[in-house]
Amino acid sequence: MKSCRLTITTVADGRENSIVRDGEMDLSVGKVSVVYREENASVRILLQGEGATVERIGDYSLRLNLRRGEFSTGEIGLGGSSGGIETYAHKIDYAATENSLLLSMHYDLIISGETQKIKLRLLGRYKD
Repeated sequence: MKSCRLTITTVADGRENSIVRDGEMDLSVGKVSVVYREENASVRILLQGEGATVERIGDYSLRLNLRRGEFSTGEIGLGGSSGGIETYAHKIDYAATENSLLLSMHYDLIISGETQKIKLRLLGRYKD
């Protein structure tokens, strides 16, 4: 893992939010890993083939296993309790060079029959 600068843009239910963070990234061929901190959490994204794993640990926990074109079950936890969360991944595309990563994901979070559409765009570049 090497130090990097990340620009992360999310769109949830039509509301866009962008943040810039320092983090760590490993751009190995066939397996890409990104780790960064949010205000109250640590986030890890692992990309491999057509799939992605998103893990968040902090004020709430989240683990999503996404595969393009498939429904899958993840886990969400808050205040000592946890439960399942269904996802459907519409798009998981990424391009990695020797020093940068561009990631675009579109997926649905389905909780108690309600669907929240999420778009995530991440640009990472190793620090010099």
